[in-house]
Amino acid sequence: MSSWKLVAIAASVVTVLTVALAVVSFTPAATALAAPPAQEPTPAPINAVVNIVPVTMSAKDPNAITATIKIITDTKVGESNATVAMGATGLTNVPINVPVRVECKPDNLEYTGPITPTWSLYKSPDSQAALKDPKANLTEFTPDIAGAYAVTCALPGGGAADGLHLFAGAYVGNNAETCKTCHPRQVEDWVKTGHANSLAPLLDNKLAPDQDSHFTEYCAACHTTGYFVPPIGSGSNGFKDAATATKWQFPTLEQINAAGKGGPSNFDAMPPEVKAMANIGCEQCHGPAAEHVKNGATVMATSQSAGTCNMCHNSGGHGKGTELQNAGHSDANSPAFNEPIGPTRQACVRCHSGDGYVSFLANPTNPAAWANVKQTISCATCHNPHDSTNAWQLRIVDKPIGLPFQVTQNVGLSATCFECHNSRTTPEEAVKSSFPHYSSVAEFISNTGGVTYGQKVANSPHGDLVGSAPVKNPAATDDPAAGKFLWSAPGDDKGNVPGACVACHMWPLIADPKDPNFEKVGGHSFNTVSPDGKFEYTAACESCHQDITTFNMPVQADYDGNGKVEGAQDEVKGLLDVLMKALEAKGVKKVETGYPYGVLPKGADGQVDDKIDNAWYNYRIVYGVMWGEDTGDGNQGKAQAVHNFNRAVQLLQLSYQDLTGQAVPGAKIMK
Repeated sequence: MSSWKLVAIAASVVTVLTVALAVVSFTPAATALAAPPAQEPTPAPINAVVNIVPVTMSAKDPNAITATIKIITDTKVGESNATVAMGATGLTNVPINVPVRVECKPDNLEYTGPITPTWSLYKSPDSQAALKDPKANLTEFTPDIAGAYAVTCALPGGGAADGLHLFAGAYVGNNAETCKTCHPRQVEDWVKTGHANSLAPLLDNKLAPDQDSHFTEYCAACHTTGYFVPPIGSGSNGFKDAATATKWQFPTLEQINAAGKGGPSNFDAMPPEVKAMANIGCEQCHGPAAEHVKNGATVMATSQSAGTCNMCHNSGGHGKGTELQNAGHSDANSPAFNEPIGPTRQACVRCHSGDGYVSFLANPTNPAAWANVKQTISCATCHNPHDSTNAWQLRIVDKPIGLPFQVTQNVGLSATCFECHNSRTTPEEAVKSSFPHYSSVAEFISNTGGVTYGQKVANSPHGDLVGSAPVKNPAATDDPAAGKFLWSAPGDDKGNVPGACVACHMWPLIADPKDPNFEKVGGHSFNTVSPDGKFEYTAACESCHQDITTFNMPVQADYDGNGKVEGAQDEVKGLLDVLMKALEAKGVKKVETGYPYGVLPKGADGQVDDKIDNAWYNYRIVYGVMWGEDTGDGNQGKAQAVHNFNRAVQLLQLSYQDLTGQAVPGAKIMK
């Protein structure tokens, strides 16, 4: 708990005690004996939460920091004005003379009443910084000198105040040399990434020298460190500040194209002060390092907040941040990212916390080493900002680790997905009343999982076919700049194995930005169904299932015995209903929330019947997300019907046979 909250709570306690003593001292005896009048419940105090607001380098960002510069796109036409947007990471280490947006919200997400915050800014006596509007829930201030700053906010209603400390400073640049003295491993890894070489090849048109460049200073903010147009960022020593001080001019398109054809290098001609801030250095993500380098100040900031990456990767035509915002992975209100925190949930944080996942991969066999903090799944959860060993800087590829079953095939880029989307247990544990987690896709797509009762279970071909080899890019024939393979770098003649998860859930976005489902399905949204549930994105299926418009694909027989041949998802749902009725006949009762989502009757020996345990195991592994855990009535087997229809059907039918002693009445039995 922050010091701001402790002070506010202490003050509240003193106030309550004082009022209580006054009531005891002055209440007459007759009044004390009378029945107290009925009162409305006292509303809970509204506690404040203060955050720094990250800002993308997009003029469309409502919090955009913009300026006008002159650029040359055509030397014959001459200079033209362009509006550039400058970003902010949302971290606590910030450059001087750049506005810092801060926001005050109630900690109760359901509160809809008025918000009238009271802000306070603490600073050095030498600073002239001031809050733009000390009564607005979103306000800003501009740190004007190097040093520490603090802001606090209180909301009406007697709740706890909140606040945060910031540090403002200047950049030092040349991070490959400056930082390696103390951080040699990180620098050694970073220099191999695209970030470390993000400007030079574009200034000299080395990526596609046979094509004219379109790279102007308008694009430079995302390819440099600390790009701010003075007077914004004056004295910060960022890229533009250094260019202004040295009077260096950004090269024209003519000069950039000439360099690509063997002419003089524009990058080599930069003054050392400007070149020191070129490319995406350590300070672009961790904040200015002047005081850290000179005085050892512990000001450098780190975070898994997506805002740091979104500064560039959600601007200028790059919308991965918006895609991720539409993914369940980034839903901060989801129980998945609110329940597992605490000492009794240590085993859960490997997947229910972004930081927990990173620490799990670093030490997968020791849960004591896993970070137990609240954090959604963000960019840096799956991608390592410093290490380019794996494709797309993924933390793990090809073969997952720490699974309850053996993965025999190379799952490529989908290894990350396998780490969390698995059962967490094995079918052998069913008789011990140990049941699958919420998503057992890794098993099903790998043709395994579930209690098989000693039978050889049928499997759909998805796991063997989908994503098992690089996928040719459909756009490559029409777009010379497009890569030959999807999920592979342009010019890569071999391509990456996407694995089934990436091949279907990260299919390229709908191209039309005006489409209502643009950035809501495919890509980093990971959605195959739009968030509102009204649109099914079947583009990934069309190479094998032409003209498909729904995942509820037609099947060949009636597998649930209802007398109708329906779609795959309907047949699986029908079988789940049939098996549930059989379980209820044995005394099983649904429980709306909380593992294992059912009360399983125990016999005289205090144990659950093995038949019930095994059937409930298969029910859970096929059902997926259970009822009460989302806005509807759960997954109802829709996902597994797509991932492995044959296996889903046969497991449910086998469980019904074992539980009741007969086959599903009227159904075609899967073999």
